[in-house]
Amino acid sequence: MNTYVGAALCAALGLSAFCATAEPQEGSVQIKAPQQAPKTMRLAPGEFDDYAASYSLSNGRRIAFFQRGQRYFAQLPGETWMELQPRAPGVFVTAAGVRMEFSAKGEELTIRNVERLALGAGLPAGSVMMAVR
Repeated sequence: MNTYVGAALCAALGLSAFCATAEPQEGSVQIKAPQQAPKTMRLAPGEFDDYAASYSLSNGRRIAFFQRGQRYFAQLPGETWMELQPRAPGVFVTAAGVRMEFSAKGEELTIRNVERLALGAGLPAGSVMMAVR
């Protein structure tokens, strides 16, 4: 029986030594998942009406929201329109990554990533600003 145990032990040790000295495979292939466009949604007719208004920002400025056809926009005084993409009920994002979230039936607004707007120049990343009608 010692012969069998010894043979098995030698075989196991020999195999582990072989595996330890095996060369890593060259020319590995990296597979990437396809990029998906951000989720967008379509608003029902009249759904944007709760948000189409002018809001007072916490810094004293104002921001206006309006609709043109099936497109939605925000505008700060003296600046160009920013197109908004609906992401969820009451949630919109701009091409620059500014996130605007309406609550209380459109009476309140939270703007995330304000530093990406002209009015937020110099603010730290992830800055948040509140607004009310």
